[in-house]
Amino acid sequence: MAIETKITKYLNQKKWIIPVLFIMMCFYFVGTVVACEIRHLDNILPTFAFSIGGELSGLFVAVMLTVSILPAYKRQSGYIRIFVTLLTIGCSCCFLDACQMLVDGVPELAMLNKVLCVFVFLNEVIFIYFFWLYATYVLGIDGGIMKTINVLILIGLAIFFLVPFVNFFYPLYFSIDANGVYARNTNTWWIARIYFVLVAISIFAAVFLSKAPRKSKLLISLFIIIPIICVGIGGYKYGISILYTSMVASLVLIYSFLFSDNEKALYSTNRELGLATNIQKHMLPSIFPAFPEKKEFDIYALMDPAKEVGGDFYDFFLIDDTHLGIVMADVSDKGVPAALFMMASKIMVQNYALMGFSPKEVLTRVNQQICTNNQQEMFVTVWLGVLDLKTGTIVASNAGHERPIIKKPDGNFEVMNDKHGFVVGWYSQSVYTEYTIQLEKGSKLFLYTDGVPEAKDKSERFGMNRTVEALNKYKDLPVDQISKNLLNDIYSFMGNVNQFDDITMLCLEYRGCDNKDEGHHLTIKAEKKEIPNGIDPIVSFLEESGADKKITYKIKVAIEEILTNVASYAYAPNTGDIDIKYRLLEDGNAIEITVEDSGVEFDPLKAQDPDTTLPLEERQIGGLGIFIVKKTMDEIKYERRNNKNILVMKKAIK
Repeated sequence: MAIETKITKYLNQKKWIIPVLFIMMCFYFVGTVVACEIRHLDNILPTFAFSIGGELSGLFVAVMLTVSILPAYKRQSGYIRIFVTLLTIGCSCCFLDACQMLVDGVPELAMLNKVLCVFVFLNEVIFIYFFWLYATYVLGIDGGIMKTINVLILIGLAIFFLVPFVNFFYPLYFSIDANGVYARNTNTWWIARIYFVLVAISIFAAVFLSKAPRKSKLLISLFIIIPIICVGIGGYKYGISILYTSMVASLVLIYSFLFSDNEKALYSTNRELGLATNIQKHMLPSIFPAFPEKKEFDIYALMDPAKEVGGDFYDFFLIDDTHLGIVMADVSDKGVPAALFMMASKIMVQNYALMGFSPKEVLTRVNQQICTNNQQEMFVTVWLGVLDLKTGTIVASNAGHERPIIKKPDGNFEVMNDKHGFVVGWYSQSVYTEYTIQLEKGSKLFLYTDGVPEAKDKSERFGMNRTVEALNKYKDLPVDQISKNLLNDIYSFMGNVNQFDDITMLCLEYRGCDNKDEGHHLTIKAEKKEIPNGIDPIVSFLEESGADKKITYKIKVAIEEILTNVASYAYAPNTGDIDIKYRLLEDGNAIEITVEDSGVEFDPLKAQDPDTTLPLEERQIGGLGIFIVKKTMDEIKYERRNNKNILVMKKAIK
């Protein structure tokens, strides 16, 4: 990488540059004023007084210009940071030149005069070189003959940076006599302007070769022409030093005519980018834990875009109480167009999934809809899965996306060789298939985009091997720590290399249904009219849990019988409460129902079963309802505890 590229790149990346340079400018201005106050201007050459006044004016204008830039320095473009750097070097030249003229003719400051003169010429060389960088940056010149010119200018910088030091031993540019008076060496003084002429010619060549707007070319040319005129004036009239003032004035002119327009456009662009970034940020789930009330799983996801807005996206959403939709996708482009495409794709995928379509049906419909009007010819890779929270089964479909990485409870993360379909948005007739993943309690699922394995350092990619190794290094950590630690490993691997692709990842841990959970609870009054309020929620729960319809009906009859007995006899002639609890057991294959009341003690299991072999007219009245409950349920038990009747019933539902 060329040295000028490193310098401009460094300046572009450091947002604190402008405030620091502003402080330096203020120092130069205040320092010049203080020096004038100490030295006074009434006993120096009129030409010196004229030049110092001009340089003070240039410093003041530079400071005021930078003040106008400061309020929004964090959003400033690289153009402005390089510009303010150049402006600061010009202010340094003005400050040193003014100080040199203020100490001129003071015998006891003769050595300081010589040092200041040397540093004036040094700063001039640095200023000229930085203007070359600035000019080529603005004009967009790169490659071809300009590489050769770059080398020549770098060589010239090295030579003419060292030449001024010769003046400490030999009066090449100037001499300082015993009285501390500066005198120009007219025979060799012109050597100090060789580098300026070399760079001026190079800049005119760059202007000629550049395809930049005519306005930019004209302003760059004026910057060279005005100082050339001032060099001629200074060479003709000793004591008039307006070269550095003219340089600062030319920079102000460039800003007034060029960068004011550019900054307005940049502000508008940054505002739009900021709005797009904010919209995208709020489109993706970003609050964790995402579903604190759901104990069956834990999930975490993150996205680090390579630009202000990215083309990757992840999503997760509850389709109903027992199904979780999971999405990981990557749009083919980057920037704002990709972000818009991403948002549209995300909305369509989620909407179709919430409508109850299977993963392959969702991808098929989204693909057809995108293909009908895809003028930008973008496409998106998508992995879509629906997790059954009760069973741990994921039904998934993969449209050209990266393979998922699975970890079993006691195993390591391993890449799953799943079935792939074609990308979404490219071919309207694409056919998508589904496959299943069975997660056990403690299993983890890791999804990602290609920005993870394709992250690069200077020579190689992060790769899948490093990805899996890093995941296994953190496999026992919570899902958020797994993702964050992997991202840090990627950053460490990349070093100083710029990120070129979005990095997106999602990690899910399946915890399964907790059978020790207290489940659902409701309380009704021990009144016959309240009995449906105790039955209907349980029936709805059974239907949602996929219970067999005949079994659901039998359970309903049994609960109705128990609640009727409690309402009729437990609190008679008064009333009280009936507490009902119910939960799933055996991984959702059975239900446990507990009925509690604080009425008189009564154990229904001690009631004698009716003799069903006798004719109806010969059977004993009562007891048939409890008998039906005993025969209906797989298990039933009673206990009296804390002055309560507690009846527990269990029944397989599948």
